[in-house]
Amino acid sequence: FDSTGLICSGSRRAKTMISTLAMPAMSAMPATAMPMPMTSMAPLATLVAPMAVPLMGFQLVPVTAVTAVAIVKVLPNANDASETISTRPSSESLDDLSFSRSTSESAESELSDDGCITGCVWDLSQRTKGCRRVQQALEDPSVSDAARSALALELKGKVRQCARSACGNYVLQKFIQVLRPQACQFIIDEIMEEPEEVSNLAKHQYACRILQRLLENCQAQMEGIIRLLLQDALPLVRHNYGTFVMQEVFDFGTESQRRALGETLLQSIGALSSDENGTQVLQKALLHAPQKVTLAQRMVPQFAQIARGRHSHQTVLAALQVLPQKDQDKAVALLSQKVQKLWASRYGRLVVKSIPSLHQQCVGMTRREAAAA
Repeated sequence: FDSTGLICSGSRRAKTMISTLAMPAMSAMPATAMPMPMTSMAPLATLVAPMAVPLMGFQLVPVTAVTAVAIVKVLPNANDASETISTRPSSESLDDLSFSRSTSESAESELSDDGCITGCVWDLSQRTKGCRRVQQALEDPSVSDAARSALALELKGKVRQCARSACGNYVLQKFIQVLRPQACQFIIDEIMEEPEEVSNLAKHQYACRILQRLLENCQAQMEGIIRLLLQDALPLVRHNYGTFVMQEVFDFGTESQRRALGETLLQSIGALSSDENGTQVLQKALLHAPQKVTLAQRMVPQFAQIARGRHSHQTVLAALQVLPQKDQDKAVALLSQKVQKLWASRYGRLVVKSIPSLHQQCVGMTRREAAAA
């Protein structure tokens, strides 16, 4: 800042604002008194702090509200500060700043108190740091079962919303894992309030985890939910997220529930054998379903196709373990007809290596040679 005019630095927005404000006064000045172009860059805070300097009809006032720049007040008379033309940050900018600051302060205050989360479980569950804090409190061995149950009831009426929350689902999972099964009954009841929502929750990216945890920890109370899942079994088996829920039915369901799901798989074995999600459920069925031998026998004609899939190749290996010897020989003969294609495939290669007679045919053969065969 010198006697020849105004030198400032800052953002393009700040320069535009200052230039616009100064234009009326600049147009009324003699040519010899016009400010220099704002091209020389020097820190504006250094030029104007710590006090305002009146010169040639301009007064620079440091501002710390929204933009880290100085606002120019144009004075008709440098000696008369009573009449001013001033500008202020827009009300929208101030509102945005106020909202951001209040939200930050609110979250900060909740995350920095004495550690008590009573009365705040729902609010904390909606934020990343907050949901971690609730989970840590539930893992604390000094917290009693009664206290955990009381905290869980703060989510009553919000279970489905919490299940769909990117952060809240972790809190709900933790409650299911640390509470006694009877204390989780309100979660099951709230899910069952709208039966058509059970299938939708099973297909949800986050909510499917809640059903998985319930199946793992509250098996005796899940009969109603499993019945609703079995009514929509085939679409769920083939769904990206529903498939994980249906796998849990085989892992933790009763014998009758496994049998019912196994019958559904048998009726659509052809379609499921070519579906990567479906084959994952089939793999579980080959371990737990009462019809596992029949399922494996029905899959044999599709072995050469499904042996090349990322997940389905593991289903082929599981089926080979279940098949009687006669059916195993038939399956190996079918695979032998496509052994070159399998050897050229990333996952089919694993199946070939697990069967000595097939592996022997491919010794010394590169994947390129196998693909060209």
